[in-house]
Amino acid sequence: MGRHSSPEKLGTPKIILMGMLFLILAGSSYLVMNTFFAQQQESTPVTTEKKLHPKASSIFESSEEIADSSSTQQSSELELQLDTAPLTTKAEHVYYGVHYFKQNKDISSNNSAPTVSASVIKVFIMEYAFTQADLNETIEGQTLNDWIIPMIQQSDNDAANVLIDHFGMDELNEFFQIQGYRDTHLERRMLDDEARSQGKENYTSLNDCMSFLKRLYQQQEAAPQAMMLAVMKGQTLRTKIPSKLSEDILVANKTGELGNVENDIGLVFSKDNPFAIVVLSNHCTNSEGIRNAIGDFTLAATKVY
Repeated sequence: MGRHSSPEKLGTPKIILMGMLFLILAGSSYLVMNTFFAQQQESTPVTTEKKLHPKASSIFESSEEIADSSSTQQSSELELQLDTAPLTTKAEHVYYGVHYFKQNKDISSNNSAPTVSASVIKVFIMEYAFTQADLNETIEGQTLNDWIIPMIQQSDNDAANVLIDHFGMDELNEFFQIQGYRDTHLERRMLDDEARSQGKENYTSLNDCMSFLKRLYQQQEAAPQAMMLAVMKGQTLRTKIPSKLSEDILVANKTGELGNVENDIGLVFSKDNPFAIVVLSNHCTNSEGIRNAIGDFTLAATKVY
């Protein structure tokens, strides 16, 4: 009879073989999975962004916000040296600003908005004429200067109307916008009561007037600002900004007034601290009082350092 192996001896090799196969399969699976995850990590960008604590995020304010805050603080500090109550109590709406060129500091009501311009809008018409028109052109038998000088120095409304009609109201308004005077707009000719009765008015703002004056001062040696400044220095209406100043202080200004409107803008060339000044007031309750207040405000501004 032949030999037969015992069940115990036959089972042991099988168990060992099966174990070895299991280990081989497990190892292969591990290598495959490990390679897969390694490739995934290589293909995924590493993010290093960190979240800031809410309090820390305030450090990263925009420069514009910081500048606005700084400007407001400067204005508040300087304004403490001026009494603005006489201005603000004599009209329903008052917009005022002073810019010191050497210090690059401001005093401002910080409430710029479109407001009735009265004759102040004539400086913007003058700017158009000197930058866009032919300076040698004859208009109704007179030179451009023959119309501009009385329009500014005597606030001649007829001269202003001649230029408005000649250049065109739409053309002027387009120029104002291109120059960045967003609130300055002509809707009627000077002294057009019929247009006023229909609600049409001429407008400017504190910001637009201050922008005009800054450009006038900063470019005073170049054309056309040099010509505009020369005209404004010859101003004959001196009831507001120049009214309380000594005669040795040069002023280049342009007034504007209607029944309840008292405006004046200008450059004050005080020796140590030249500045631009704008005061626009609507719905005045005391016109003579606010004229005096503008004069006092300007005089006080010459003493701020």
